[in-house]
Amino acid sequence: MTTRIARWIIPISCVLLPLGCAETSTPSNHPTSATIRCAVIGGMMDTGFWQGVTERFTQQTGIAVEVVAVGPKHIIAGPFERGEADLITMHACDTIINLVADGHGIDPQPWARNDLLLVGPKNDPAQIKGEPDAVAALRKIIHAKAKFLVHQSLGTNEVLHDLLAKGELELNPDATISLPIDRHRTLLKRAASEQAYTIVGRIPFLNGKIPNDGLEIMVRDDPRMRRPYVVVVRTSRGSTDLAQQSALKLAAFLKSAESQAWIKTFGAGVLDDRPLFFPVSAAK
Repeated sequence: MTTRIARWIIPISCVLLPLGCAETSTPSNHPTSATIRCAVIGGMMDTGFWQGVTERFTQQTGIAVEVVAVGPKHIIAGPFERGEADLITMHACDTIINLVADGHGIDPQPWARNDLLLVGPKNDPAQIKGEPDAVAALRKIIHAKAKFLVHQSLGTNEVLHDLLAKGELELNPDATISLPIDRHRTLLKRAASEQAYTIVGRIPFLNGKIPNDGLEIMVRDDPRMRRPYVVVVRTSRGSTDLAQQSALKLAAFLKSAESQAWIKTFGAGVLDDRPLFFPVSAAK
């Protein structure tokens, strides 16, 4: 993923890719408060998801939202740790939990999910296409001694390891290809050339930015292949810390029933008939 450090002042009305963005005005009858500076994982910005949800927040509260850091987790964690952001959101991982453990943030909460796909060659040597159960699909891949590509995306590997543990399975070492990178373009090209199965994110696989080299979707919609995003608000600087108080309001808004209902339909029909992201049952 290309890293970008940029600044936007929201509200903006960002329509889903590839339609672009259009500006809106903040309702004047809402009280104003301190601007919330946010560090946001790149995929939420690329799809217009973050822009859409925070525009709704600003329309209701009059509180502006500013994105001060965008990119992968190791890039956006730094500004938050240095106190340059009031709120951060990324996949649940050691990086964001360590920010809380080290005293930089409070109360990590899940608020959305994205999903992964199990993809493979058109000839489908393990005969798994359409299988709704990812564990059953992996069992068939192992039994068929079909090739499987493992890459270095920590989140994807965590999902894979959980699925293997659930089925008490082990990948066949003679049929397993290890790729020490996590760039989608490279891993999809390698999987296609090796006629191997692998696990990838649904959005990068379907959005057309990266050639899939003839690979096809084999397994989708298994809830165990979804990864949660977590939101964390920075530690308070005192009772008059308006920015932190505003950030807490935004975090609560992300988890609200209203926002979860919006997430459930956001982006449906853009890549396929499914929403781009998924709500969480733990939302309050």
